[in-house]
Amino acid sequence: MVNESLGVICNAHVVHADCSEHGAMDDICLRLAELAALAVDFPKTGKIVSMPHDLKPKLYPDFMGKDDFLSYNSEKILGKLYRKIKDFSKEDVSTSEFSCKLDDLLFDTDLDIMGASQFLVNAWESKCSYDTQLNALLGQYRVNSEGEVVTGHIWPLPGYNSRKQGDMKERLKNAYFALHKEFRQIFEDMGSEFVQLVDDEKGRLYEQKASAWYQVTYHPQWVRKALDLREPDGDDIPARLSFAWVPADYLIRIKVRSRRDKGELDGNKPVDALASYIRDRV
Repeated sequence: MVNESLGVICNAHVVHADCSEHGAMDDICLRLAELAALAVDFPKTGKIVSMPHDLKPKLYPDFMGKDDFLSYNSEKILGKLYRKIKDFSKEDVSTSEFSCKLDDLLFDTDLDIMGASQFLVNAWESKCSYDTQLNALLGQYRVNSEGEVVTGHIWPLPGYNSRKQGDMKERLKNAYFALHKEFRQIFEDMGSEFVQLVDDEKGRLYEQKASAWYQVTYHPQWVRKALDLREPDGDDIPARLSFAWVPADYLIRIKVRSRRDKGELDGNKPVDALASYIRDRV
């Protein structure tokens, strides 16, 4: 009940800020901000806050996506950005626009390490299986790009009304999560004798295997092989790249160590300090 009131108050704050030339500094917005602060403190104060009837919005800006209410086109920056993105997502964007040509892919030699060759055959077999399942997911949900599924930021799905969009996107996210989890387990499966090794040796082998997974995904030789295996009517299907990043934590270790060995890491630079921090914890 209290959480619902807080949500209504905050939504009203957004509406009034959008309508007023003073934005969030409008007197109504300041009043709503005070009410929201009181609602947040309810567990401590026990004071129940309700939404004043006269402040309830009658119209909502389009960027709030309130399909069940009357809305208007907001002329502020959020409305302009919302419509630009929405218009772009409605365009008939072909899969080829998301394709990566062979020359577009950069192969990072820092991630090609000694000993990885022993895992290449197995890595290639795993990638073929991964790509097959990923392509099936993209086709099933009619999603154009691999990046949408991997990041979870999915454009509106064609053929579904707004109420069903969220449900279908959630299903797709869960399906990819399961795919990623399956292949992470495949990556970590190193055989029965692996458990007898010391941690440093385990880490070295995992890094070699991660390097192999990266190579079969990004090296021009393997990319060309992947493209050659496409079906005759699959010329528009781009090379899939997410397989390499299933063991991203080990690729990070390799990259950071390579930069450190080359003297390229500067602990005084925030980005390099962050890289070292991540390396020590993944």
